[in-house]
Amino acid sequence: MSIVTAPAAEVDARQRVLSYTALGISVIGIGAAVVFVRLSDVNATATLMLRMAAATVLAGGLVLPRSRVRLRDVSAGDWRLLLISSVVSCFDLLSNHWAVFFTTVANVALLINTTPVFVLLFSVVLFRERVPALRYLALALILLGAVLVILGGGEVPSLAASHLAGDLLALTSAVLYAVYLLITRDLRARVASVVVMLSNSIVIATILLPVAIATSPRLLPYSLRGYLIIFCLATVSQLLGHGLMAYALRTVQATLASISSLLRPVVSVVLGWLILGQRLGWLELLGAAVILSGLAWFQMLRPVQKR
Repeated sequence: MSIVTAPAAEVDARQRVLSYTALGISVIGIGAAVVFVRLSDVNATATLMLRMAAATVLAGGLVLPRSRVRLRDVSAGDWRLLLISSVVSCFDLLSNHWAVFFTTVANVALLINTTPVFVLLFSVVLFRERVPALRYLALALILLGAVLVILGGGEVPSLAASHLAGDLLALTSAVLYAVYLLITRDLRARVASVVVMLSNSIVIATILLPVAIATSPRLLPYSLRGYLIIFCLATVSQLLGHGLMAYALRTVQATLASISSLLRPVVSVVLGWLILGQRLGWLELLGAAVILSGLAWFQMLRPVQKR
């Protein structure tokens, strides 16, 4: 009896299609997160707590058992780093979620993508890494775009008075996410991504549960749509968004993956316009173009080097 197998070229082509599809779904899932938050029935603290509680159940019950990862193989030192990174991630995501209620979805999506600026600055100050001069110019371009977005102020009347507070919260999220990335940079080589995801979910849900109970007018959604929004945040944005990105990176070129990250704020801007009716003013459009151009230039330049 002979076994017929598909040609290697056909298998490779199928794998590329699956990877590109996974990358596209990842971009949409992550980009849609800020819109899901804005549509939630409950406030930002309760939304984030419920999102992470749902992600804990899904990651612990569905993803971890199929990953063949053994938690006992994680060292005590790595568990401490996971705890620290999870606490930082908690304040990062909390700033991100609250920003959506004070400014436009577009502003949040654009400003949180200034994270590379702070990653590089922290790397230079803390780790004495050497940076090519052109990277500083790219960072300056990103910061200029951020200033233009903030000065734009949005064209949503209900957010006109509070947009600056929301913009500053979004920038705070970008700074904290840079700290999170630096803490977990070495962890990723030793600890599986599902463990990092599970640790984040458990710690954040645990921290925010008493805070949400004490400060939220309502802890649980009051409609089926509200529960569906939380489910979408936990699955589409949290698990599928980041999980499919990790899957796609196995075969997709790093350059394409980097460029795809530039599409996330574009997805957020488009969904914010279509679903929430939040339009960009001309100054914000200019700032968006400047930020995305600076990020693209930054990613094309040589990486930093240690002194």
